[in-house]
Amino acid sequence: MNRRVKVGIFLLLIGLQVLSHRYRDVLKFNLDFLHLILVYIAVQSGFVKTILSATVIGLITDYFSMQVMGVFGFSRTISGYLLNEIARHIDLKNNFLAFLLISVSLLFSNLIANVFFHFISGFPFQLSLILYQPLATGLLGVLIILPRKMRQYLDVY
Repeated sequence: MNRRVKVGIFLLLIGLQVLSHRYRDVLKFNLDFLHLILVYIAVQSGFVKTILSATVIGLITDYFSMQVMGVFGFSRTISGYLLNEIARHIDLKNNFLAFLLISVSLLFSNLIANVFFHFISGFPFQLSLILYQPLATGLLGVLIILPRKMRQYLDVY
């Protein structure tokens, strides 16, 4: 049952990412549903699996952003490494710490990507990418793991 729930949530998050990409012109800012998958993998898996997953998720994010390929691949890899290292030392039972882990890691990843975009193509710094998206994604991540039953299914204690 746990595996079915995990696969269902992952597919739902991927589907939501595709939908948010389709309607990105209508939305003021997008949630990064793929980053929630990266956070889960970083918390549950070892170093190598986290780095490889972060790179793949970053390249998928590059495809959705339609900017310079490899920028999010690089920034998500660094974010995945930091997530993997930090998640070993904090108590994820505390919802506030889980919120901070998700938000700060996404903020850091988006900040790295935004700096690269600024220097490569003159892309201006956007507050929605650096502040609003990490906060909203962190809130969504905490809402997903808030029910006790969901924590048991995802093995996040």
